[in-house]
Amino acid sequence: MKMELRNALQEDCDFILKLTRRNMEKIVTEEWNADWEKDVEPNFVNMWKSQGEKKIIEVGNRRVGYFWFEQHPEKKEIFINSIQIDEQFQRKGLGTGVINWLLKEAMNRNLEFVRGVVQKNNVHARQFFEKNKFEFVEETKSGILGGRRIVS
Repeated sequence: MKMELRNALQEDCDFILKLTRRNMEKIVTEEWNADWEKDVEPNFVNMWKSQGEKKIIEVGNRRVGYFWFEQHPEKKEIFINSIQIDEQFQRKGLGTGVINWLLKEAMNRNLEFVRGVVQKNNVHARQFFEKNKFEFVEETKSGILGGRRIVS
């Protein structure tokens, strides 16, 4: 499936919040024992406004997902904060396309790794990252840290 990427705009915020809640509310509230509206969403919005780069994934001029990442030069990494794709567009190669884009971006920025954290109970995300050759290396308080070294 052919995707287009563009920078996220302020008017994408409502789409991003709704998609994230649809995909993640059950997983996050179970894993962190948190209330979505009181705990998760306000923290997400604050981090979203202040940190990282955000891209919208489009198929045929329709928003179907987004990803959000940060560059950490001291760790020689791109760190994935979130990849969210609408359920009906999952398992069609878009997520792998995002990973490939991030790997190329890391190489262009002379970084060595692409990393991210997956909630322990998010089986689908763990399988997705394993399929894309990520190795899970460390448990953190928010999940399991995984990464992939850039091969140039």
